[in-house]
Amino acid sequence: MKLILKAVPDSGRNDLAYFKGKPYVILDLDQTPEPSDTCTFSLYNDQLSLLYYAKKGDKLMKQADNRFIVVFNKSSVWIPGHYFLLFRNGDAIHRFDLQLDEQGLFTQQSVTPCAPLSDEDILSGVLLEHGHWYHLSRTPGLMQWKRWLITRLQECKLNTLRADNFHAVLKFCNNLLLASPSNDYVARNVTLLKHLAQIKCEFNSADCTTLYDPSKANPYEKLDEVFSSQSSYNNVLNMNLPVLEDRLYEFRNIWALLEPGREYVLKKLIAHCPGCYDSVIFCGTQDDIDRLLQRAPSLQAYFPQRNRLTVEDYSLTDIILLFFQEVEEARLQFTPVATDAACRLLTERFEQGTIRQWTLTDIRHYIRGEILPAYTRRAIAAIQHGAAPKEVLEVTPEDLG
Repeated sequence: MKLILKAVPDSGRNDLAYFKGKPYVILDLDQTPEPSDTCTFSLYNDQLSLLYYAKKGDKLMKQADNRFIVVFNKSSVWIPGHYFLLFRNGDAIHRFDLQLDEQGLFTQQSVTPCAPLSDEDILSGVLLEHGHWYHLSRTPGLMQWKRWLITRLQECKLNTLRADNFHAVLKFCNNLLLASPSNDYVARNVTLLKHLAQIKCEFNSADCTTLYDPSKANPYEKLDEVFSSQSSYNNVLNMNLPVLEDRLYEFRNIWALLEPGREYVLKKLIAHCPGCYDSVIFCGTQDDIDRLLQRAPSLQAYFPQRNRLTVEDYSLTDIILLFFQEVEEARLQFTPVATDAACRLLTERFEQGTIRQWTLTDIRHYIRGEILPAYTRRAIAAIQHGAAPKEVLEVTPEDLG
């Protein structure tokens, strides 16, 4: 089985280490079985970000005997480093490990058949079939989340196997501690994680800053609303029986639980969840989580180490890909040389340690606060000095600062 992966620069230039272009794949299957009607290709980088996907029947996938040619119609910036392509043909999965060098050339390092319930099985199977995976996979700083999700789906598939063979299904722990520097960063991704991990339960979300309001006659009104559906509606004897459907509670801004006067709120949360029928997710900074566990040490037992996830610093790949996503949002176009120069500049600053702590906010500030004004000033000045408008439509290296 032989694979050739090429990334064709949009500009036609092959002398740049970093370039924007479209990839295409040529796969010779040799003596392998006839391709099934459900065979798929999926291409990932080393951050488990799903870059491209194609399946048999797509207009851009062509087959001639046992040879596939896949042409992807979306351009992206290519960064030297490790990639892997998964070819799934029915239940058979093959992983191709690839290395992209600074001359823009891919070399195939190995091809490996993958077993059922392997990481590759999950990535090319249940996850690839779920539209939300594309978004979560491309969110930077979530490598721990992705690893946790793959493990959870392996456990789910094991449960399916057990059920098919008339064995009881296993109960897994859904309690999570999610450390993040920003609540906004976590909110949407928690919902995606719940759906992707196949956690089938009612989802309730609460902001801990609203659970205590001393200005109201009942300062715990919001807290009561959070747990208002804790009892069954059919419970005419008022016995506080649990409802049949499990619940998942997410609490943000947990620093508010540690403020003076919030002792009752924390006590009520601990009393209700985690419990037999409910699960809980606490979201906050790592310092907030550490302080919460110190204040309520009994919570330690509910959160196994594997369920304590953090949002990591962005990798260089994350920063470069996010940078060009935001460039498109700002309606900017870079010349091929500017694309290469921007990637080299970001790489140099990353290696020097000056942008290792960057977040999406920092990237946006750099683009809209520095590059955009510099480009605008240069473009206006050039037109004023007689340049044709078409000559100043793209960002050049001198605009990068």
